[in-house]
Parts: sequence; structure tokens; C-alpha cells
Amino acid sequence: MKTRMKRLLGVVSVLTASGSMVAGPLDPPGPPAPTMKTLQQVYDRLTPSDTCLDNVGTNRFVDCAATTLGTSNGTVKDMQTGLIWLKNANCFGLITWADANIRAAALASGQCGLNDGSKAGDWRLPTLEEWEAMLLPGCYPFPGGPTIPDRTGTACYLTGNQWATNVQSNVYWSSTSNANSPGDAWAMDLFSREVNGGTKTFNLYVWPVRGGK
Repeated sequence: MKTRMKRLLGVVSVLTASGSMVAGPLDPPGPPAPTMKTLQQVYDRLTPSDTCLDNVGTNRFVDCAATTLGTSNGTVKDMQTGLIWLKNANCFGLITWADANIRAAALASGQCGLNDGSKAGDWRLPTLEEWEAMLLPGCYPFPGGPTIPDRTGTACYLTGNQWATNVQSNVYWSSTSNANSPGDAWAMDLFSREVNGGTKTFNLYVWPVRGGK
């Protein structure tokens, strides 16, 4: 009898030891995986706010705001391309291509009339293709530049409902370098609607964008 009890106790001991080895420690193996997001990170991904309200319903360029119709957070959305344009078309003056890229990338809410929650890194220069998609044929030579559409997208900017401020009838940088000449970049002349190629050290105007399709 004693021998049998010893055998049973031995089996129980083995099972207990074996069970503890299988179960392992109950503490978490380590910190959360890097893919997990904090509430602040989730909030940051939700901004900037692009609530773009159109009091007509058919306008191409629509003011964006976080509150009510008729207000602006300093941005305008092109409903045709999806691009968000800075409402102030001349916040930085005449600068070189390198400085234009730096200033556009550093743009954030609180600058240039912005109140959209955007952060440094959200903004950039438009590409040459994006410039070409925004311009309106037929606005040169009459009434002349800027050769961009008005708010409706159907009339010339000078003769229609204007949607931006400080637009220059002059040459604006694009982000597109000249593939055949690395020291040059493409620019868009808003007076003549012509594509210009210029040395990156030239001083031209800057009109930042963000988003897009």
C-alpha cells in the first residue's frame, strides 16, 4: 500500500512539474509590437481636417473649414484633382527651387493663414503635371494671367469668382526636376500658361499643395 502511494505521488509530482513547464510564465513577453498606435498617434493621422463645404454644389474649387459654411481654414480643395491648395498663393515671395521645397515641406498650421491642423511634412510643391491639370486653356491672351480657373472651374480667374489670394501672374516652381539637366527644374508661367525650364538657383514664386488622388 505504501509502495502504491509513493508511485501515485511520484506520478503527481511528474505531472505537476511537466504542467508548469508547458504553461510557462504568465507575464507578457515584452512591450507592445511597434505596429500598435497610441491615441495621440491615431489623432495625428486624422488631421489635417479637410471638411470642404460648397454652397453651390458644383464649384470646382471649394473652401475647406472645420466649422461652418462660409468659413475657411486657409485651404481650398480642387474637387477635380483632389489637391488641397494653400489659399495664400504668395506666402514665401521669390525664392530658389531648393528653398521652395524646404519651405513647402516645413509649412504647418499657424503659418500663411492656415488653421487646418496640418503639420510639417504634409505640404509640398505641385508637380509639373499637377500644374498642367489645374490651368484653364483660353485665358491667354485675353484676359491674361493668371491663367487658372475661377471658383466654378469654367471661367477665367480674372473675370470670375476668385478662390485664392495673392495669385501672381508670374512663374511658379514645380517639384519636377529636368531629367536631362539636373541643375534645372520645371516651372509654370501663370501669365502665359507656358511651361518654363529654369536653373534651380533662380528666384521664382511658390504655391504649396498637399493631398491629391
